[in-house]
Amino acid sequence: MKHFFLFLSFFALPAAAAFTQMDLQPVAVVRLSKSQPVSVKEFRDYVNWMNLSRSNAEGAAAPLSAEERRQILETITNQLLACQAAEQDNVSVTDRELNQAVEDELKPLTAFLTQKLGRVPVDADIDNELRTQTGMTRAGFREQIRRSLLTNKYLQFKKQAMFQSAKPPTEAEIQTLYNQLRDKSFFEGGFVRPDTIRIKMIWVPITSQVDKARALERATQLSRQIGGDAGKFDEVVDDSHKPNSGYEGGDGPYLYKSDQVRAALGIDFYDTAFRLKQGEVSKLLERPDGYYLLKVIETLRQKTLTLDDIYRLEDPRRTTVKNYLLITESQKRQMEVIEKASLELVEELKKRGSVQIMDSTYNSIVW
Repeated sequence: MKHFFLFLSFFALPAAAAFTQMDLQPVAVVRLSKSQPVSVKEFRDYVNWMNLSRSNAEGAAAPLSAEERRQILETITNQLLACQAAEQDNVSVTDRELNQAVEDELKPLTAFLTQKLGRVPVDADIDNELRTQTGMTRAGFREQIRRSLLTNKYLQFKKQAMFQSAKPPTEAEIQTLYNQLRDKSFFEGGFVRPDTIRIKMIWVPITSQVDKARALERATQLSRQIGGDAGKFDEVVDDSHKPNSGYEGGDGPYLYKSDQVRAALGIDFYDTAFRLKQGEVSKLLERPDGYYLLKVIETLRQKTLTLDDIYRLEDPRRTTVKNYLLITESQKRQMEVIEKASLELVEELKKRGSVQIMDSTYNSIVW
């Protein structure tokens, strides 16, 4: 049940297939101001969508367990209780709030389609992709966002005092947290930054297997043009911005010396980068997404960061270790309050209303 009030959207997924008699049966009924069923189809489609979401995020992830499916049904019924109670207590979501939330939620999908289609997607493109990825129509998606907003708004309305009680950490508490983590590496959540380099790179992308030979030819031409000369490398990077250059160039990321980064980048790419001296140009490197030429433009040795040091060099906000601890600890405390407030509110709502699970129907659902 952890953070279930934050995990409240996208549970009624309409699909194009015809309903079966089983689909129409209620698997649960929520009663507070009215009787509101949760159909087998609502429940099953949401579970199936969650399985898909987890597979997309984690690769070949295992399907949701029986316990996880039960928790999903509990989340659905908790939300419906909260929505009914909110309507009784005259708590609502404005059209402006809803429209903004829907727009925000659709931004990643819109960005994905823009890259996929090579143009700004129209509403029909978004609707089709939304149905493909989630099974939802635009109207269904909008309704899930509305319920999620209303539930969280009601939670804050009823438990305002609890939210106000969450205080940020003091200076002394930040110092204690820092002392506990200081001698651990970045990759263990600590503040020992490993040897680090920053690279400038030239990338000739491989868009398909058919295109691979053409990409290799262009990358080899650029490598010969540079000839290991750092100045010519910079000139080629500048030329990458010209129309139809066929490659990209510019400052790359900071690379941290670690087994995790080595595995992610590939052994040849990683080892070559870390063998380079500052200002030196690499050989031509191949990765699955294309061909690369590198130049190291900054070298930093391992260091235990102080509270005033920048925590992550790649962070454009230049957040210090102190502010990082302040932000993360404040967020942790806020989440703890949300969880506690959610549990309290659910118990209160169940005393005002009721949730009936149709066990015979639930147990007959085939997964």
